[in-house]
Amino acid sequence: MSQELELSEQLENEGFTPFEFDELTKDNITDKEIYQHIFSMDNQLARTTLIVKLEEKAKELGCIRSFDKLLKAYQTEYVQSFKQRGSNSIQFTKPPIDNLKCGKWECQDTGVTKSIIGAGMIPQTVVACSHPILPVERLINVDTETEKIKLAFFKDNKWQYITVDRSIVANKSNIIQLSDRGIEVNSENAKDLVSYIADVVSLNAKEIPVSRSTDRLGWIENEFAPYVDDLRYDGDIAFRDVYSSIRKMGDYEKWKEECRKVREKSKIAHILLASSFASVLNQRLGVLPFVVHIWGGTGTGKTVGLMLAMSVWGNPEVGKLVRTLNATQVALARYASFVHDIPFAGDELQTIKNRWDSFDNLVMYLTEGVDRGRGKAYGGIELLKEWNCCFLFTGEEPITKATSGGGVKNRVLEIEATEKVIEDGNFVSNFVRKNYGYAGEEFVKNIPNQEELQERYRKIFQDILKETDTTDKQAMAMATVLLADEISTDLIFKDEKLEIEDVRKWLTSIKEVDVSARAYEWTMNWISQNINRFKENENGEIWGKYIENEDLCLVNKSVYTDALNKAGFDFTAVIRQFADRNQIERNSQGKFTHFTRAFGIKGAYIKFRLEPNKSDIAYEQDYEQQEIEDLPF
Repeated sequence: MSQELELSEQLENEGFTPFEFDELTKDNITDKEIYQHIFSMDNQLARTTLIVKLEEKAKELGCIRSFDKLLKAYQTEYVQSFKQRGSNSIQFTKPPIDNLKCGKWECQDTGVTKSIIGAGMIPQTVVACSHPILPVERLINVDTETEKIKLAFFKDNKWQYITVDRSIVANKSNIIQLSDRGIEVNSENAKDLVSYIADVVSLNAKEIPVSRSTDRLGWIENEFAPYVDDLRYDGDIAFRDVYSSIRKMGDYEKWKEECRKVREKSKIAHILLASSFASVLNQRLGVLPFVVHIWGGTGTGKTVGLMLAMSVWGNPEVGKLVRTLNATQVALARYASFVHDIPFAGDELQTIKNRWDSFDNLVMYLTEGVDRGRGKAYGGIELLKEWNCCFLFTGEEPITKATSGGGVKNRVLEIEATEKVIEDGNFVSNFVRKNYGYAGEEFVKNIPNQEELQERYRKIFQDILKETDTTDKQAMAMATVLLADEISTDLIFKDEKLEIEDVRKWLTSIKEVDVSARAYEWTMNWISQNINRFKENENGEIWGKYIENEDLCLVNKSVYTDALNKAGFDFTAVIRQFADRNQIERNSQGKFTHFTRAFGIKGAYIKFRLEPNKSDIAYEQDYEQQEIEDLPF
């Protein structure tokens, strides 16, 4: 087939026939209709061929300059017409928001597209997404003031929703992450999807709602999430189920009646309920987070007691508001910062025993109320996570040891379950799965004003210190629990509240908290157990000398330091207090170590007094008579 015939067929397919060229004159070759027809052709080869033939005809007619000028002018006008398109509106079927503008984009049920001028001035269709998608809400976090955006997308015959950081949808590399959530985005259409979302947001600044949001529970100034109508959740999807678990279900009156029965039969269950309410008072009173640990053998109903306590706030199912403690330090910190002010309920403490050298580090870490700083992968540091909650733990063994530091002892209310916490565990666990979530909101909304709250707290705090021999930090924690119990009893349960006498046995005494006092007690037992090492003998090592008539014992410093460290005590931390209490004798220069002989062997020795003396008694009295200072307000 000749080239002339091929051209004729191509042009005929585009609406031109060869004989029309013969009819062109100097006057009509620049008619508007000819240029309009050129730019209406979709076939680039046919369009180029037509332009070439028209240019040849223009040369023949002697008007090639006029033809080229008009061709360029129409080309510019054609491009501008595409750029000026921008009055489209979204045409999805039953979208979450009606009447949104989408500018140059075509938003149909088949997807999101737009037309552009491609190579050779040929219109091309760009696909931003193969299914309906649109931004439906902007969320501004009340803590960080950062913005997130809620997207709606139609897939699998339903509208689905996802909330992401604005930075995710503002970058073509980041937006590909949305493919994990089911949105059809890849390296080819990522840039166009970013552009589409940005256009819809900017074109509908008034139409797309803007809401306050939070990624945690608890106090937000004088409001409490989630009991705020205009507050949205924008946090980690892993905690969304927990956030939605703070809700009401079942019969409130039946729940109160069942709680009254349990409170009457079990003081431990009573204090668990009180501690659950107390968690939201920490922030109001300026009290540091503390741990309430229930421990004992299996079958005592500890987990059910925990479920009962968390039914105050919402769904107490294990995996919802009651969590397993089998998690990393990072996971525990993130969950604590999420619950923030409501209790952190952790079941089966022994499951993480192998993760920690001792629970002391765990207690100190959690009760500091702030996570450690962490760097970001792309530079800078993450925002510090904080929390004010109480930690309600259960386990089969104590959380503190005889060698635990005073700071750890002070931060834990440790309760041994010698009897059943809940008698009919099966009934109560099933009951609270169906009835929960009313009391927390009522309690939060009826907390007394700041002045009254502090006054009532101060009174309980002072009474505890007067009636017990505990420390001020233990008294602070227990006063918070008793105050919460007092408020919840008057407001909700209308029965008997806890008294100081009911909880006295769970308060750690000053002597139990004091590390040096416990270290001295250990030392006396250690000497007693190894008394033959301090007497002259031919069998085994000699560690010093027991001076019976003076109730003194010389102890080799190296041997003692090693033994003391193995027991979990630090020599430097306790030796000065031993001396201040006259539990050891100083040498003539006032030093703690005596360079002397024991059974003829010269060495460095510590000279211990083996009998309690007046200084010990004075030490305890000093604590009992100390003034109440440094209250948390």
